[in-house]
Amino acid sequence: MEVDPLRKLSHQQAGTLGELLALAKLNTLGLAAYISPEGAPGHDLIVIVNGEAKSIEVKTRQFLERPTEIGRWPVDLGTKGEADFFLFVELDLRTMTPTFYLLSNAQARATNRISAGSGMGNCYPAHVRRLIAPNDFSPLLAGI
Repeated sequence: MEVDPLRKLSHQQAGTLGELLALAKLNTLGLAAYISPEGAPGHDLIVIVNGEAKSIEVKTRQFLERPTEIGRWPVDLGTKGEADFFLFVELDLRTMTPTFYLLSNAQARATNRISAGSGMGNCYPAHVRRLIAPNDFSPLLAGI
């Protein structure tokens, strides 16, 4: 019996999986985190930090062989720009291992390159990787 080669998930599947992995990671760090219902307005996750609700917009991209396959994390600052944090997820499909990059709103804005006339922008992984240590959740953990 021949096994089909590994293929990428749809954007919707990858997005949902990334949100669930992010939620699990935040909960295992001892943070109270909640996922927004699919299709609901607002941001993907809410996490309680020092008794205050903070919103997190999650963007997931996947790769089959190496993280450099990920060319961008799209960010629409027009509709999602009020998020307190942006969490970019690199998902290794071979092992289903996520690598997380947590950016403050200011850091996400600093790395975002807006496309001419569209309002949509992209945060490029090489820039994010230079700015943020992988799997560093210290901005959320400072008050615990």
